[in-house]
Amino acid sequence: MWLNNVLSESEEVSNKSRQAKQKRKIIRALSKSNVPLTIPELQKQVRISTPTTIKLINELITDLLVLEEGKKETENGRRPTLYTLNIDKFHAIGVEILFKRISIAVVRLDQKVILEKQDINFRLENTPECLETVISFIQETLKECQIGKEHILGIGIGLTGRVNTLTGESYNFFNFREEPLAQYLTKRLKKQIFIDNDTHVMGLSEQVLGQAKEAKNALVLNVSRGLGMTIIAHKKIVTGGMGFAGEFGHMQMSNSEKLCICGKRGCLGMEVSGYALEENFKSDISGGGISLASNNKELEGIRYDDIIEAANEGDGLSINLLQQMGEKLGMALGNIVNLLNPELIIIGGKFAQAGYMFTDSIKTGMNKTALTIPLRYLTIKTSQLGRETGYIGASAMVFKQHDLI
Repeated sequence: MWLNNVLSESEEVSNKSRQAKQKRKIIRALSKSNVPLTIPELQKQVRISTPTTIKLINELITDLLVLEEGKKETENGRRPTLYTLNIDKFHAIGVEILFKRISIAVVRLDQKVILEKQDINFRLENTPECLETVISFIQETLKECQIGKEHILGIGIGLTGRVNTLTGESYNFFNFREEPLAQYLTKRLKKQIFIDNDTHVMGLSEQVLGQAKEAKNALVLNVSRGLGMTIIAHKKIVTGGMGFAGEFGHMQMSNSEKLCICGKRGCLGMEVSGYALEENFKSDISGGGISLASNNKELEGIRYDDIIEAANEGDGLSINLLQQMGEKLGMALGNIVNLLNPELIIIGGKFAQAGYMFTDSIKTGMNKTALTIPLRYLTIKTSQLGRETGYIGASAMVFKQHDLI
């Protein structure tokens, strides 16, 4: 627990607590630096006297949290020692819980994945039994990993549905307990739990490891079975008052009579999503359409992944459905571009696999609704992150909470 004690905030006012606070400043400065730092360079950043900085650095070296990294080259005079963080002592667990898959990874501070597992037979249900399955899966991973528990700073969880990241509450799943989900899991797993919805976690992953690293204002879309959005404004993810910001799929953008799971009609997610793609495909096939995706498969067994794969293989019906959907999405996005003026939009989720055939149709739709000047300023990209997006973003939540990234 010593590492968590060093990083934890305390209101106690004493010499010991003051030095712990100063150590946190040193650790965070080293963590965020791209290069090793000397004592004078550290001192400037943390604003601690030279004797105190030297004393604390030596204590952190004794605790194996900081390492000496050779000497800095100088034109003349004595070469100062360089110091760096011992990243092998800083890890987090990242968990992604989706409707039909649970993934987990042990991730080092530099985003290196130490251990990764997933269960594709998992089915998300709002039941105590399903919650116990999740807890067991995490506990098994903690046992399997060869890293001391004292070197794991916490567990980040990206969960589909509505989540209040500030209170740790989940409103769609595992909401049958009186206490917030994060609080309950913290007690059960004996590690601090941070929770957010899967779309915000995807956006954070793009910020940490993907194409939104340098972007000041960006939108990251999660187009998979559902439709969600992460809004990045001035390099910060906008969560809103209750963590609901980015519910793009529930914007009223059509006259559709399809009933959404939220209880309303006309939601964009009923027109643009994996679910909508499956329904449109079934309707076309039932009406006499022919597709590669339906070869050797029962119609009810076809998933939107199969349709996207068929489109990539040149299947006309699948391409047409994707392009129609992309244009609808583009028209909706054009309104958001007019409102927020982002410099970058990243298409993430399973639909990113459709590449240019999807993004080109999005651009066509945006041309119909977006103003010319903000559209000219905008770049649209597809996510280059693979299935690690979820657990990388979830682990990054832990590191961000400790102000290490």
